[in-house]
Amino acid sequence: MGNFWKRHKLHILWGAGAIALALLAAVLGSMLLRADRMPADVAVADRPFQGVNLTPVPLKPSDSAAEGASTGGTGEGEGNGQEPQEQPEQKPQETPETPKKEESDGGDKDKEKDDAPADNDKKDDEKPRMQVVTDLTNKTIAFEELENGKFSFYAYLENPEEGAYLQVRLGNTRCSGSNGRFTVTLAQGENIFTLLVYQNGTVVRSYTKTIVYRAAMADEDNKTVGDDPPVIETNLPDDADYDTSNANFVLTVHAYNSQGTIYHNHIRVLLDGVEITQYTGSETLEYRLYLTAGAVGDVSKHTVEIWAWDDRGNSAYKKHVINYHFKEEGEVIGSVTLRLDATVLGLGILAEDSGYEVKQGQPASYVVKEFLEDNGFPASYSGSLDVGFYLQRIRCSDAFSGAAIPEELQTLLTLDGLTVRQPEGYKDSLGEFDYTQGSGWMCAVNGYYPGRGLSNVFLGDGDVVTIAFTLAYGKDIGGADAANVRGNLRTYCGTWLGDRYIPHHDFVEGKCSICGKAEEAHEHQWTEEITREATCTDSGEKTLTCGECGETKTESIPALGHDYRSDGVVWEQEGESCTAEFICIRCGSSGTIHASRADGTLMENGRVEATCGRDGYVSYLAVGSIGGTQVRCEGTVTLPATGEHTYNEDGVCSVCGRKKDEETTE
Repeated sequence: MGNFWKRHKLHILWGAGAIALALLAAVLGSMLLRADRMPADVAVADRPFQGVNLTPVPLKPSDSAAEGASTGGTGEGEGNGQEPQEQPEQKPQETPETPKKEESDGGDKDKEKDDAPADNDKKDDEKPRMQVVTDLTNKTIAFEELENGKFSFYAYLENPEEGAYLQVRLGNTRCSGSNGRFTVTLAQGENIFTLLVYQNGTVVRSYTKTIVYRAAMADEDNKTVGDDPPVIETNLPDDADYDTSNANFVLTVHAYNSQGTIYHNHIRVLLDGVEITQYTGSETLEYRLYLTAGAVGDVSKHTVEIWAWDDRGNSAYKKHVINYHFKEEGEVIGSVTLRLDATVLGLGILAEDSGYEVKQGQPASYVVKEFLEDNGFPASYSGSLDVGFYLQRIRCSDAFSGAAIPEELQTLLTLDGLTVRQPEGYKDSLGEFDYTQGSGWMCAVNGYYPGRGLSNVFLGDGDVVTIAFTLAYGKDIGGADAANVRGNLRTYCGTWLGDRYIPHHDFVEGKCSICGKAEEAHEHQWTEEITREATCTDSGEKTLTCGECGETKTESIPALGHDYRSDGVVWEQEGESCTAEFICIRCGSSGTIHASRADGTLMENGRVEATCGRDGYVSYLAVGSIGGTQVRCEGTVTLPATGEHTYNEDGVCSVCGRKKDEETTE
């Protein structure tokens, strides 16, 4: 080996030197070529705001415009999880050049040409590529980094081809900007930006970037955050544990601050660390808590946590403790007070009584029916006491003969588009569609009208139930109509003084503090248009336009939440354990729960004992959670007829009426 080196070292050294010179020449040539390709007016040092340069990947010729719009790629390396390549770090000028102005939505073909000299001798593959230049990146931004949620960025199309232009969207809303610069208002949570490259009216490139906007949230150590934190009101005490034996306790939550009501998409409720996403109501939300314990006499402690926030960095936190004293199905868990109210007709309180017992698992419909019958007001209703109960009409001879709608209220009813009738035939009964097309009976629990029928309302000890007659879908008695327009809003801004309705506004600085009505003569007459439908997980949007002045505003439509349904349970062990399949009827998402009596997720929900000639049954309630959404379904186990008849001296069964000789014949 040594002799070989001595003999050939000169040739080896000369060869290595030649190779090094060749490599140096290649590098210099490449740099000169890149410099030659760059347009004269876009020198590297003059490019504005050095950021991400998205190099697009062409769609296949068969790809449709819709497919291009939904592509989630980020440029070069699209589809393989790579991030777009960033430009080399360069020192920008003190006053950077304004980005090139993006083309109009129509794809202006007369777009200003580059100032670079024409080079007809260049090959096509040496010409600058059309690409998106932006400083948008996937990141999280804290509330303190922005002022009022205002976020600025740039995005423009570099070296656009004939008929090409860039469109930027935040969610489903197009961003408006000037010379490639944009300023938008971020919402709390995920903000998804889509950059669409159009060419001759067709999407040929699509990129997405997600910016998560986070505000510091209130917690157990810091109950409020911000200058205008929400106020959270519940039906639980703030400074003490709450004791109950109601296994179907309903938590009510109402949150608001100076900007108005805070709705469910900005409210979060946890029971023992598990989020509850099934609720009813609009301004006041109802969350049904399924409380469990081991056995009779046991007391289980449950923690309820509530957060409420707005889009301006304000938030609040509340924590409650519930001590659940376990009682079996059908046991008495307390007593309630009921009243029958026909104040809107000038009749006042028709009946009031207390001390009515409520039982574990028994709907409020049972107590209401008992109260009405005890006081001489038998009721007609649709559905049953257990399912779909709806109070249609109450009867009592000559009890309603003195009815008369107060003049002040009658005026408001007419202004609201209702037709007021004063017939003579309503003295012995009162029910739906009497006097107006918006009339009927409504039931409030502790002053609040539940968003559920009475067969799905479960009362607790000390509750007060008011059965009140309405002439205007509930708006005249403090309830809400089908559009969630409540009694203290719009034309129904007033109060009851005895049996007289006094309409009034509390004007503060030219605006009513109760309903928001302006003191001036003009009152907006809003019509709404749904611009984005709400889904199970995403909020929607609607645009409201005043028919008088043309003013417009947008409002968010809360996300619908999953509506899981099940065809029933499949028993692994009858009455002891089961499995239930669930599917959302809106979006099709699905899940499975397993429930058993051993862990308390399978509970007896009703029982009808078998007799000699009739089958009985046991109804079971299975409770679980799918992706944080609480679900429940019922299953039934049949109890076969005993066949053991009890015959009297006449040979007839006292239970089923069967004759003894029939049995002998058989």
